[in-house]
Amino acid sequence: MKFDICLPNAMEGFLVPAPFAGPKEITRFAQEAERLGYYAIWGFDFINPHARLSIPDSETPNWYELMTTLAYVSAVTDRLRLVAGVIVLPNRDPVLLAKQAASVDQFSNGRLHLGIGLGSRPEFESIQPRARGAYRGNMVDEKLEALKLLLSQENKPVSYKGEYVEFEGVNLNPKPVQNPLPMFIAAETPAPLRRAVKWGVTPILRDKDLVERKGQLKPLLEEHGKTLKEFELAVWADISIATTTKKAVEKYMDCRMGHFRNQDAETLLRDHWIGTVDEVAEKLVRIKNEGVDHIVAMHTATDTFEEMMEQAQIFAEEVMPVVAKA
Repeated sequence: MKFDICLPNAMEGFLVPAPFAGPKEITRFAQEAERLGYYAIWGFDFINPHARLSIPDSETPNWYELMTTLAYVSAVTDRLRLVAGVIVLPNRDPVLLAKQAASVDQFSNGRLHLGIGLGSRPEFESIQPRARGAYRGNMVDEKLEALKLLLSQENKPVSYKGEYVEFEGVNLNPKPVQNPLPMFIAAETPAPLRRAVKWGVTPILRDKDLVERKGQLKPLLEEHGKTLKEFELAVWADISIATTTKKAVEKYMDCRMGHFRNQDAETLLRDHWIGTVDEVAEKLVRIKNEGVDHIVAMHTATDTFEEMMEQAQIFAEEVMPVVAKA
């Protein structure tokens, strides 16, 4: 089993209060995650706060750029995998992103995983107003295809011309250490599943969608002559662990992330990994029995960095061993 956890590089203001974690805390968290035996850390790719996040006017969220953060973290860790999880592809230039990804993979000695996703329209339109109204799904398709081309190991210039992406005679060196560079794709709707199957990319699934998405994968795999065994499934949810179920739920609902999610207790318990150590472990064993071997504790229900550290430790020392042995 692989167990990952999320790095607090760009979550202030909506998932946690601001200030929450600066460079020293982010470094400390990554190093502690490595010590605790996590397989990988995931970083956020938020760039510009927007009104729909309802960030209080009294707070100034610090969002640290994802690829820069991962490059730094690679220098202060030795084996921890580094997941750009996920890069908001419509906001990124594919040539520059390919160059960044290859460089981080080189400096980390082959530890980068490149996650890709759609992101939010309000942020997209705030930083690219001239592209307002663009169909971002088509942008993701083009930019993913372009990335695959740019990151291929062939040492020759490549060109691409599409509706949203165009470049001529680009030859990026050095290439990534890993061949191919591992990729994830956020599959919160059925559409990204088709991209995942077409390009052989690992789909990231929410726990609450796992059974439904597996069912949707079957005809896509048959269409492309592939099997589920060729794909690793990564499943994520939020975590809140306490001595009782009631305390775990209350902790979630009372923190900033709980206000942002605005869900009732029954929904939270159904959709996320909330409860006592035994209850959370039981949920993950159920996922493991669905054929999943990659678990991502994506968001931690807390308003303080120290409690996030504590939750990461409890999850690693008390939950992970139980699930691994089940």
